[in-house]
Amino acid sequence: MNFNDTGTLIDWPLEDTDVIAPLQNKQDGGSRGGVYLCIPNFEALPPPFAIKHGEYRITPCDNTLPHRKTLAGTAETDWGKVEVITDWTEHAGLGGKVLTVSCRIRALSDIAWIRPGFHPYFSVSPGSVIDIGAEHIDIAEMPHDQLQVHHAASLAEPATIRTADYTVAMTCGLSPLREGLCLAYGVWSDKSTEYVCIEPIIGCRFGADGLPAPFSLSEGEEFAMTFTIHAERLGFLK
Repeated sequence: MNFNDTGTLIDWPLEDTDVIAPLQNKQDGGSRGGVYLCIPNFEALPPPFAIKHGEYRITPCDNTLPHRKTLAGTAETDWGKVEVITDWTEHAGLGGKVLTVSCRIRALSDIAWIRPGFHPYFSVSPGSVIDIGAEHIDIAEMPHDQLQVHHAASLAEPATIRTADYTVAMTCGLSPLREGLCLAYGVWSDKSTEYVCIEPIIGCRFGADGLPAPFSLSEGEEFAMTFTIHAERLGFLK
């Protein structure tokens, strides 16, 4: 697996198909593509986005696995301080392969507020569809660059995406299972390029904006997440 200097996974192909849209720089600055963690993931952004990726994405780390980072808020956004340890593994799966990303967040300050997320960019083709529980989403009908929030019926509910070239099932495991813990999938599509983002967002009860609300960790308290992407060579044209 290939990572950049901040621990973003650059690409993840299945044979000759890019399941994950490769990381690339945008002409107007910044980047899109790849896979990364979103921590703390709750500062405000102007429309169309209601959440921010957080310090994790822009903080450099040693690329030796597991990745280790210490993140802290600023005087303006004093959300606290955490240690984050993230490990990435892949192995062959039935008809394809599996990516597993394990992340442990530990509070280093008296209180640390987080609303963690996991941000993969999936390559798509015309006719691609997403299923989240009973919700069926035709990517071609999604608005351009507009975040849509879909509540998971349970913490174990997967999101699936089917394209012409592959099918992916994405799940997340959380520990400890505190009271009020909830999961939403933030979905958005860029019509100028062929990818869609499906981001599991974890919080404590849904807020007025439809997103899970941030929750707190006390000093020394840990929260663990495991995200699994199972890709199979079973697209709808196969």
